Amino acid sequence: MATLVKRQLVKRQRLIGLMALGLGLGLAIAGWARSPAGRVLWLRVTRHCPGCDLRGAQLAGVSLQQANLQGANLSQANLSEVDLRQANLGQARLVASNLSLSNLTGANLEAADCANADLSGASLINANLHQANLQATRMMFADVEGANLKAANLQQAILDGATGINLP
Repeated sequence: MATLVKRQLVKRQRLIGLMALGLGLGLAIAGWARSPAGRVLWLRVTRHCPGCDLRGAQLAGVSLQQANLQGANLSQANLSEVDLRQANLGQARLVASNLSLSNLTGANLEAADCANADLSGASLINANLHQANLQATRMMFADVEGANLKAANLQQAILDGATGINLP
């Protein structure tokens, strides 16, 4: 009888130990997911990170087609050569970000803050830039054919060689 009780006690102790380990791992993963590296990995896997703080993120060459980054802070991020076709970047903060050679075809950038960003050579075909802040943005050789630039702030924007610009 004593042996049976002892075995049950050992089983309970093991179960409690495993539960504590699981809880500890769960908390560690949750903490990691809130870290900058965790948010970048989350975005790369799910393409869903609205409102995320991704300042200074290194995402060059990543495919983020149809990603939801509405209201995300991507200031000073490296998004060079990123596939952002049909992505939602409405109200996103892209201040001083590198979006050179990125594909933003059909992307939503309504009311996005792109001040001092580099969009050189980017494809913005049919992109929605309504009320976007493009002040002092470099858009050399960008293709903005069919883009909605209504009420966009283009003060001091560098548009040398840009094609398809149709200002309202």
